[in-house]
Amino acid sequence: NEPKLIKTNQINTDIDFPWKLQAIISCTHPKRTYINSNGEGEISTWDLVDDTGSINLVAFNLDSYILPNKLFEGKSYEFNGLSIKTVDSIYKKLSHDYQLIVNKTTKIREITMTYKHHVTYNFIHLNEVENLPLNSIIDVNVKVLRDYGTTTGITNGNSWTRREIHVSQDHVHMKLTLWNEQAKKIPTSIINKEIKLKNIKIDWFNGSRTLVGMPNTYMSIV
Repeated sequence: NEPKLIKTNQINTDIDFPWKLQAIISCTHPKRTYINSNGEGEISTWDLVDDTGSINLVAFNLDSYILPNKLFEGKSYEFNGLSIKTVDSIYKKLSHDYQLIVNKTTKIREITMTYKHHVTYNFIHLNEVENLPLNSIIDVNVKVLRDYGTTTGITNGNSWTRREIHVSQDHVHMKLTLWNEQAKKIPTSIINKEIKLKNIKIDWFNGSRTLVGMPNTYMSIV
């Protein structure tokens, strides 16, 4: 059976036929390591995007070691033989409810796509954030009221950079935390500037909801 070409917005665990996906890699996430009862392991994650949406591709251990040398941001690929898995909200990096897992039957080849990736927003108003589940991934368009500056440090041998900002929209106020590359990209002063953010996570800190950036958060200062 020739696999049927499907789009990212069609991916779910009810698919019962051979399928393939063509997509662009829009983000390579920092590699993570973990320890469990089976020992140590590593995880690599990418954002795949087509003209219908985006979904995460996840590779473990040996696949995680090999694939970063074969998959590059901005390039297009055809993926065949991936597994589909529901996403635990704690680990969510995109709004898609599913993720794609590399396994021993997976085949990946570079292709040329007519689709050219550009950032599109699906804005959620800050007054809706209180009613959305924690760990939801959203897009927001907010104004910066206060900038608490940059903090740096080292945890478990890994250096980090954090920028904390107070944002608002129509008298609704919220704390926004940006990490590492996003934190470093911000100009010295952004007070009273409007910022658009794609792929920002709803978090909980000190009894209230906050917004937190991730490696695939895209920010535009208006």
